[in-house]
Amino acid sequence: MPTESHLAMQVGRYFFSFCICDAEKRRLLQLKRYRFSALSLRHLDSIFNENAVLNGHFQSITTALDFGFSSLLPASLHVSETAPLMYLENADQQDHVITEPVPGHDASNRYTVPPDILTWIVHHFPSSSYYHTHTIQIAAAATAGENGLIRVDFSDNVFTVAVFKNENLLLAKTFRYSTSTDAVFYLLKICEVFGLKQESVSVEISGLVDASSKLYREVYDYFLNTSFKAADWLDDNSEVPSHYFTALNELVLCESFQEV
Repeated sequence: MPTESHLAMQVGRYFFSFCICDAEKRRLLQLKRYRFSALSLRHLDSIFNENAVLNGHFQSITTALDFGFSSLLPASLHVSETAPLMYLENADQQDHVITEPVPGHDASNRYTVPPDILTWIVHHFPSSSYYHTHTIQIAAAATAGENGLIRVDFSDNVFTVAVFKNENLLLAKTFRYSTSTDAVFYLLKICEVFGLKQESVSVEISGLVDASSKLYREVYDYFLNTSFKAADWLDDNSEVPSHYFTALNELVLCESFQEV
């Protein structure tokens, strides 16, 4: 693998995925995804050992994290004032707490990561930049008009959502769901809470969902302006839709909007 390539990883409670792109970040060279009932150090060791390429040298490395507690807060709010929110969300008191600014908004994202997982990642990838999944999803969003924009990225029984109206960021959250009806219920509830209209709000879908799936059909039945958000890279060998890995693609490109 060329040393000028870029490595991007997504690490969550139930999954680990990575991709490697060329120096221009335009062509996908390698991609893998793993799913678990609960990610452990044993899983991480196994992934690292069976993918020798991860032990190589890269021009840059970026890692997106998504574990348990995450909350968007005013940028001016002092860190100590957010502790009660963490415990209300059942955050583990032993977890490592990270606070990062949200590009383009007067807000910060405060989230937790299991200390053993974070220690493992930092040890194996000391040069990596770290972000929360929500921060990447927010920063990569197009401008939303008065009708609003809902960005949804589906994984295995989990989806992340970021909601915008005009220049305002309204919500960023991860939901678990068992059926497609559950997912649609959450999206309808979001519209109700924030005064968005089903017939006019734009819904951008990415992740592990097919156009022929029951999940996509149900979302499309309720939201007229539904479309897939495809990854912006070239992959000549892939037989899967590019929107499956839009989140990884946006993570690869995140350096371009760090200063937004």
